[in-house]
Amino acid sequence: MKHHYLTAILGTLLLLTNVGWWWGSGSSQDISPVTNAVQSVGTPSIATPPTKGPSTAPGSLSSALTELNVANRRAQLSITAAAGAKDDPKAAFQQLVRIPGLADKQAYLNALLSSWALTDTAAAIEACGTLSPGELRASAYAAVAAVWASSNPAEAAKWATASLTGTARESAVTSVAKAWSQKNPSDAAKWALNNAQSSTGTTAIAAVMEHWANTSPQDGAAWAETIPEGAFREAALNSVMAEWADQYPAEAAAWLDKHPLSADKASIVAAGWAEADPMAAGAWALKQTDQEVKMGSINSVIAAWSGSAPAEALQWLGRVPDANLRNSMTSRALATWATDDPSQALDYTSKITEPAARSEAQDTIFNTWANSAPDTLAQWITKNPNPATSDNARTQLSTAWADTQPENALAAAGGIRDNERRSEALQTVLANWAEKNPSAAQAYLRRYPALAPLLNQP
Repeated sequence: MKHHYLTAILGTLLLLTNVGWWWGSGSSQDISPVTNAVQSVGTPSIATPPTKGPSTAPGSLSSALTELNVANRRAQLSITAAAGAKDDPKAAFQQLVRIPGLADKQAYLNALLSSWALTDTAAAIEACGTLSPGELRASAYAAVAAVWASSNPAEAAKWATASLTGTARESAVTSVAKAWSQKNPSDAAKWALNNAQSSTGTTAIAAVMEHWANTSPQDGAAWAETIPEGAFREAALNSVMAEWADQYPAEAAAWLDKHPLSADKASIVAAGWAEADPMAAGAWALKQTDQEVKMGSINSVIAAWSGSAPAEALQWLGRVPDANLRNSMTSRALATWATDDPSQALDYTSKITEPAARSEAQDTIFNTWANSAPDTLAQWITKNPNPATSDNARTQLSTAWADTQPENALAAAGGIRDNERRSEALQTVLANWAEKNPSAAQAYLRRYPALAPLLNQP
């Protein structure tokens, strides 16, 4: 995946704040199985980290913290932490409280725990347990679990599921699964399958499938297809197809064409493909024989395409032979465009020659506009007095305001030029208001008694 390298770096930095000396504070996580598990596995057989690095004396840490360049500061903090892990990891751990910034704490703590776990995994895990519950402790456990998993992933996974809970377990299991999948994705996937009924298994399979999709997507997809139908199979296929489509969408699409049992994943592939080549993605989506699969695929293409080049997406849709499909997808594209730039979307509708189609397109835009930015739509209405267009806008605005600003909704409805449409809009707002806040609605009608008959109309 194109973001894979960045994700790995950010994951490395996810280790953080609020640390106390663990001899003086207890851990709410049960780490009693940890020491025995580590002893039974042995110290992870990973090369000892480099011994060179700045001293962990206060001056070295202070020097790193005064570095104004963010990247340089965090690099120095990581080097200082790694050196501290070799010399005196407990003392280095105590220094964490001196680091004020969250991201800086992450850089320091990740380097410290990763190095510490190489030589004394149990002590590093015990230190993690002194951290306050939450993201900090979860990511700390994940860093240590990754080191353990590099030598014995099965034992690391067993410990994580037995000894941790909540986000700490999820983070550690994900970390183990990533390390395990690099050694043996098939075994990692089998472990995840054995835990398929739990969130732990689903978390693990996503990490395994991401790795598989980057190394051998055909193998990953083929393995996922062997899983019995259910949520776990869905999670496995979704993960591998999304990653595969992000990198090699044409290959992923070709695989799906040959595997009809997984055809419902076409929308995932179409979405990934549309980011790079929406024209090709759309052409492939149109070839789908199952109508539901086709609709889902084209919907994914249009969602991505209309977000970046809506006019181009609409031009392509104009050539789609299926009228029902063309009309529904056109509404989708216009709604997406209206979220970003409703004025330009409206300008586009002026090119539609058929009155009913043009009015329907404008309704779609005004509906989106009224729900996303009603105040700016109200301003637009005052500057655009065209009866037909402003009536569409006022109708949608009165509907959007009906629940939260009923008086404004009635004012918008009252400005509709068409008599029948105006009465219908006023009646709808009044009925809604009377149902949700009858006393307020009645008080309003006492001020404007001419509207009272509308409330009693069938």
